[in-house]
Order: sequence, then C-alpha cells, then structure tokens
Amino acid sequence: MKKNIVYLSGVLFLFITVSACKKDKTDSNLKSVFSYVADGFRVTFTNFSSGAKTYHWDFGDKTGDSSTLKSPQHIFSQKGDFLVSLTATNGDQTSVFTDTVTIIGPNIRIDGDFSDWEYVDYVHVNDENFGGTIRAIKAFTTAQDINFYVEGTPDMKLELIDMFIDTDNNPATGYSVGDYPAGSGMDYLLEGPAASPGWGSVYVHSGAPADWVFNTVSSFDAEMIFSAIKPVSGKNIIEFSIKKSTLGSLKGFINFALVELNSGWSAIGRIPQSGTPESKFIAVQL
Repeated sequence: MKKNIVYLSGVLFLFITVSACKKDKTDSNLKSVFSYVADGFRVTFTNFSSGAKTYHWDFGDKTGDSSTLKSPQHIFSQKGDFLVSLTATNGDQTSVFTDTVTIIGPNIRIDGDFSDWEYVDYVHVNDENFGGTIRAIKAFTTAQDINFYVEGTPDMKLELIDMFIDTDNNPATGYSVGDYPAGSGMDYLLEGPAASPGWGSVYVHSGAPADWVFNTVSSFDAEMIFSAIKPVSGKNIIEFSIKKSTLGSLKGFINFALVELNSGWSAIGRIPQSGTPESKFIAVQL
C-alpha cells in the first residue's frame, strides 16, 4: 500500500511537471510589432517582433500583395490610410499586429528633376499604334495643385498646347469635344505655350455644349508652373502644375485631355488618343 502511494505520487509529480512545461511553451514571449517610415509612396517597415521564426505581411492595398521578409519595403500605389498587418509565427503559435499606415505621396516639385515621379502611376499611356508627339502622362494632386508629368517623342516641344478640363464630372455640361464622343464636357480651356513665363490664358466655357464660347479668367503666369522640356532615355519629358483654385469648385476628380499644336494651330500630339467611339477624357482623382 505504501509503495502504491509513492508510485502514484511520482506519476502525479511527472504529470504536473509535463503540464507546466506545456504551459510555459504556450505562454512564450512571441509578440508581433513594427514601425514604418514613409518616403512618398515607398514605405520601409522595421520589424520589432520577438520570439518569431516566420513572418507574413499584408499591406492592405492590393489583393494578394504580401511579403514574408522580416523587414520589407513596399510601394503603395495611391494616397490614403491602409491597414497593414504583420503576423509573426513560431510553430503553431501566432501573434498579429495591425497598424494604420498613412500615405500622403511624394513631394512633387516643378523643377525639371523628375525623380519624385518614380512611384507615381501613369494615368494614361497612348496605344503605340496611335501617332503623335505625346505618349504618356502621370498626374498627382496636392491640397493646392494638380501636377502633371508628360512623356513624348523627341519631337514633343509643347510650344503651344490646348488642355481641356471637365471640372464638374458631367459630360453633358461644358463644351462637347467631338474627338471624345464617349465623354468630354470641357468646362475650362488652357491655351498657350508650355513655358514659364508664358502668355497663355485660362478660359471658362459658357453657353450650350455645342457653343464655342469661352471667357478669360486668368493667365498661365498666374496659375501654372512649367519645367523645361528635357530629353531622357530617348523621350522628351516635361512637368507642370495648375492651381486648383483656378478651376472653380472641384469635386472628387477631374477629366482632361492634352493637345500639342504646331505654329499653324494644327494638332500634332494628343493624349488620350481620340477619334474612336470609346475615346473620352482621362480621369484624375483629386
């Protein structure tokens, strides 16, 4: 009887010891946490997790866009607040840390240094079979300005431009541009040389959609800034900005088209491509 008591006591001690070991393993120091530094659209994440062997990042901006690196970099595609999650794992244990990452985008300067446009997506690229001097365009908006980056052929000079802008997002108002039957409605016309200083003017449309009636509201010198055109890798590139206040009361986005004219006022370049039933102005979120 005494031996049985001793034996049972030993089994009980062993059970308690094993149970305690399992509890210590479950209550490990596994913890997920990170910090980040945003440089325009590029974000560098620093992983401060402890007790982990593997990691999984969900950046919250694109379906399936993730990483298993410990401390990755990620390029976001737009401004906004994104819920980023880091899951740290050790065996069958996981720890999840989620934080809001705020992206305000790059600090665009109209100075002829185009490096600040590196991670800004194109809003439109013309079909390679569509001719003309203008090939592609990017846009990025701030609280005060709408900024544009334009790529063209070596023949793109932009000595004269027409820029058509629909500001009220209603193609049934403003001038109806026949080259864009799927959607135009030009409320503002910007016409003149793409140069600083320049004599160009900003006009606002009045009258019916078929009436070519525009009134001058301001000048390029007062409302716009242009860089010089520079050759880069076989392309000519320019950047310029327009003050938002020039364009009246704006909503969530604008729609636009840009045309290059020669000295005889004939179009030699255009974005987006025109003349098809599907042709319409390019939308830019503000």
